[in-house]
Amino acid sequence: MKWTATIKKIGPAALTTEGNMIILFGENVATELFDVSVIQKFSTATPSEDFVFQKGDKITIDNQTYVADYVGTMVENNMRTLEQVTLCFDKKSDDNPLANAIHFTFANNQSMPKFKVNESIEYEHI
Repeated sequence: MKWTATIKKIGPAALTTEGNMIILFGENVATELFDVSVIQKFSTATPSEDFVFQKGDKITIDNQTYVADYVGTMVENNMRTLEQVTLCFDKKSDDNPLANAIHFTFANNQSMPKFKVNESIEYEHI
């Protein structure tokens, strides 16, 4: 199953966070979180209410596909209700990973994706 979201807005500090972490939220993001968030909107053909994502599933951003090393226990619920997740790139999950995070390790020749307004994010549950 695949879900497609479109990047609608990018907060002024969303892409400057340290540690290769990006926070995604739906359009109902709280005002105080907008500055550090990338705002996504799911397609009506693939609504977030049925979202499923597990270790080994894939996400494609900026024509790069990443495989999930870790999926936090709150990811599915947060995506279904708030369209919220924290993406951690090229960062192994530690002993206390975030419950709302998905961790990805770069494959050969991969780098941090570029997030751009009106570009798609594709989530794929294998």
